[in-house]
Amino acid sequence: MWKTEFVLDLLEGEYSGVFKYIVILCPTIQWNKAYKNREWIGDVRKPKTKNLIIVNPIVKVRETNGSLYEEEKLQELLRMFFKKYAGHPTLYIIDDCSATKELTKKKDMLSELAFSGRHGTISVGYFTEIQLCFKRLKRTNKMVMHVLHKR
Repeated sequence: MWKTEFVLDLLEGEYSGVFKYIVILCPTIQWNKAYKNREWIGDVRKPKTKNLIIVNPIVKVRETNGSLYEEEKLQELLRMFFKKYAGHPTLYIIDDCSATKELTKKKDMLSELAFSGRHGTISVGYFTEIQLCFKRLKRTNKMVMHVLHKR
């Protein structure tokens, strides 16, 4: 099973209803097979689920002379969604963005491990914090770690 399919399966199963918003930033989503045939996603251009936001972080920009070029807006989009959905349980799925110039310009060790660890037969873990409210009386923070390993 691929990483994206694994995360989407979790969202259809044990994490169903956990997040108020799900933001998917993926430049290849219209061709990505992991998103196909997901009832809750439907057409990636107009998702069925109202709390699902799907955006291509690479936009086409027209110059004054009429020619087109592509511009990466990943950082700006993340900043905008972070402000917009602050205070709400939100999941960000950043998929197929490891080769974007914005992410490869500044490569710290955490990014290197997350994006390239599997090429060196290194297991990669990612962490998710979930906040659970029980009848609004008590709040519990729960840390979940998923380990993806190379086969």
